[in-house]
Amino acid sequence: MRYLILLFFLANAFTASAQLKPNFDAQEFLELLRISRQQTDTLKGDLTPKPIRYKRIYRSAVGPLLNRWELWTDANKTAVISIRGTTEESLSWLENFYAAMVPATGQLHIDDSTTFNYKLANNPKAAVHIGWLLGMAYLSKSILPHISSSYKKGCRNFLIMGHSQGGAIAYLLRSYLASLQEQNLIPADVVFKTYCSAPPKPGNLYYAYDYNYLTRGGWGISVTNAADWVAQTPFSIQTLDDFPALNPFGDIGMVTKGQNFFIKLYIKHIYNRLRKPPLRAVKNNQKYLGHMVYKFIKKTLPQFKEPEYAPTNFYTSCGVPVILMPDDAYTRLFPDDPKKVFTHHLFWPYYYLAEKEYGSSSQALPAR
Repeated sequence: MRYLILLFFLANAFTASAQLKPNFDAQEFLELLRISRQQTDTLKGDLTPKPIRYKRIYRSAVGPLLNRWELWTDANKTAVISIRGTTEESLSWLENFYAAMVPATGQLHIDDSTTFNYKLANNPKAAVHIGWLLGMAYLSKSILPHISSSYKKGCRNFLIMGHSQGGAIAYLLRSYLASLQEQNLIPADVVFKTYCSAPPKPGNLYYAYDYNYLTRGGWGISVTNAADWVAQTPFSIQTLDDFPALNPFGDIGMVTKGQNFFIKLYIKHIYNRLRKPPLRAVKNNQKYLGHMVYKFIKKTLPQFKEPEYAPTNFYTSCGVPVILMPDDAYTRLFPDDPKKVFTHHLFWPYYYLAEKEYGSSSQALPAR
């Protein structure tokens, strides 16, 4: 009887030790970088080591926009969903440039037999990048069956990892999986923790609010090299329409109430000068990074119907930020070179900074 009790406590202790924990864990992130690095071809000068703890058990087919993902697992039945970033092919970059926004809840007519229904946020003003949403839609078709099969094998913990474009898609995938859990299409006891490495901005402020609330408590980490320009893309344009409904900027009549005629005229003139340029910029973004890029997307996805774009371009960063800060030693090792604009965006600079700053720490640290 004592032997059975001992086994019971040992089993519980093992289960507890295998559970994912919130907040940034340096060793967890470094292993995920090692995993993510395996998605790319050999990079000259890249010293990122190979994975230590996890083994790859699945690599997906390449999607129409060249997206791909891998499934890795360890001995504790923790799984990693690793999403590939941008490749060197122009079609992969086309997905990045398809940067008009669509509502964060809706459907995409991908082809005559595929309609992708999605809900990525509760706020009706939330909007996301259409190109990365298309990439996520394709990947989800094979990700969901593997989550189900992994669950049947006892896996309850999933780490979602993406670097660069993969990080942007990881945001959207995490939101999509949350909506499926709400519909009981994914078991409630499945735990997801997301690391978005070198990520661009996936959606507008209202999507960021929703994502940050969803992953509150340290379950959605965003790791950025402060020298990396990619984290500042896509371009963000804020208009007066991006404010909540309750704000002092919408009704200029209330602002000028009680003023004499000439003061009212002057204030309205200034108001229109401030209001109209951002609105024109958003329309230009929809024209050039929406309608025009769609024509090229359609060559690859001929049955894809152009969606109605959201009237916003207020791109905002998401997740609990972990900033990797370059120092003099880093600058000497990775000097700025106008001919190598991705110097600070690659795996090895991220790995170098994360390992240098956090060393051999294996404790989950509050993100900063």
